[in-house]
Amino acid sequence: MGCIGAHDPNLVKLAKAIAERVGPQRFHVWFDNSTRLDLRNDNLEISVPNDFIGEWIGQRFTGTIQEAAIEVFGGPLRLKFQVQPELFKGRADGEGGGTGVKGGAKAGARVSGVSAKSALSAVDPRAGGSELAPKEVVAGVSAFPPVKRAVVSPAKSAEQAAAFQSATSGQRQRLRHDLATYVVGPGNQLASNAAVHVARFPGTQYNPLFIHGGCGLGKTHLVQGLCNRFIAEHPTRRWAYMTGEEFTNDYVQALRGGKVDGFRRRMRELDLLVIDDVHFLSGKKATQEEFLHTFNAIEALGKQVVMASDSHPKDIAEFGESLVNRFVSGMVVRVDPPNFQTRCEILRKLAARQKLSLTEEVVAWVARRVTQNVRELEGAVTRIGAHALMNDLTTGGITVELAQAALGELDRMMVAPVKPENVLSVVAAHFGIDAKDLMSGRRHKTVSLARSVAMYLVRKTAKLSYPEIGARLGNRNHSTVISAFRRIEAAVLKNETLEWSGALGERREEAAELVQRLEEHARAGG
Repeated sequence: MGCIGAHDPNLVKLAKAIAERVGPQRFHVWFDNSTRLDLRNDNLEISVPNDFIGEWIGQRFTGTIQEAAIEVFGGPLRLKFQVQPELFKGRADGEGGGTGVKGGAKAGARVSGVSAKSALSAVDPRAGGSELAPKEVVAGVSAFPPVKRAVVSPAKSAEQAAAFQSATSGQRQRLRHDLATYVVGPGNQLASNAAVHVARFPGTQYNPLFIHGGCGLGKTHLVQGLCNRFIAEHPTRRWAYMTGEEFTNDYVQALRGGKVDGFRRRMRELDLLVIDDVHFLSGKKATQEEFLHTFNAIEALGKQVVMASDSHPKDIAEFGESLVNRFVSGMVVRVDPPNFQTRCEILRKLAARQKLSLTEEVVAWVARRVTQNVRELEGAVTRIGAHALMNDLTTGGITVELAQAALGELDRMMVAPVKPENVLSVVAAHFGIDAKDLMSGRRHKTVSLARSVAMYLVRKTAKLSYPEIGARLGNRNHSTVISAFRRIEAAVLKNETLEWSGALGERREEAAELVQRLEEHARAGG
């Protein structure tokens, strides 16, 4: 383990102790990919690329981390969570390759510690490290369970592959997306990691995999890419990709034609079943019951089910309780709107696909105005391309002025007032407080910060006067609002780090990124 620093071997032991307790696979997903651990005095700082990962680790692994800390340090540590989106960027650029575990016990200095990916490679060489001596192996188990494969002769395997590829050639043509073109950022990183793992090791851990998020955020791209990766990894295995509507129609046709047995056999002999827009089954009790039996049969054989929906399973109306319980028994992961850096990268790829030459100035201009989903970004590039074609500028010369001409309504949207209620609900949700706390007289650090951010955003987006804002937030004096606005404005300009206490402990986040994300959510309607 060459990347283990000699400064703090206890922190190396902490990473191994966590891996032993959570298991190598969960360690790989939740600690290896982008989380960073940093020991400062008696605080263990846990840096994550987005809120979702921080919430998941805090809710499910806090006790485990403390048990490991007691084992290694003789007592618990104070956990501090902070969001650092650049952690994901560092990983994408190849920096460190995984969790950075940084040491500096009792000294507060950031010194090189142990990469959790290296700690994981002590569990399984496939994680990216070299073969280690037995004394370096954590718990002596593999990071991934063995994948069960049918034992067939090469000739038979080739025959199976050819026959199945011929039978599914029509379906394969529907898979327009692959994982290589899927742009990964903090908002979809976890979903992407889970999809890659399922494609490589179906039926071993995340079963079912349920991906949910708003319209146009790339869920279909992700599940189709999963299918294509699965086909490449397992060419002789059976798979099916269909929408919830197609599953319903196929089942109804089978009922009418007396071919239910054939339908069930076709579905339940699959190694991978992917249902997109599974919320279409809402209110269709007979189809839900059939799907539940199909799901149970596939899972009982150790096969994989993947679903995508616009809503969390518990938020889909008229879904049977037994079906919801089966969905949430596996991995439920949310896809969030892309942040600014991710939107820029998506725009670059979309422009390259259409053979458009966009300057970074144009990319940034569009990315700051089209904020909610990938489909809107794709539409923006298409319209810019059409204007460029009319002006014979496809190979260069596309300026911000041309982009403004193509997307003129975006500037009008950016200056359109936002409902103050949207701002208040979004801010309260982010800071983990009730909206009524913003109007109260509470002076708690978190509430005070949230109230100042809300005042800043309401002033910026709702175009209310200072007295009007003060009246809405607990009848405060307009001078209080002015002071709060200037304080947050200065923090954004200097991109200061804001700190507050949440349900998961101490939180830290850069002011510019925080305010931009909250404004985007408020403009989207909360």
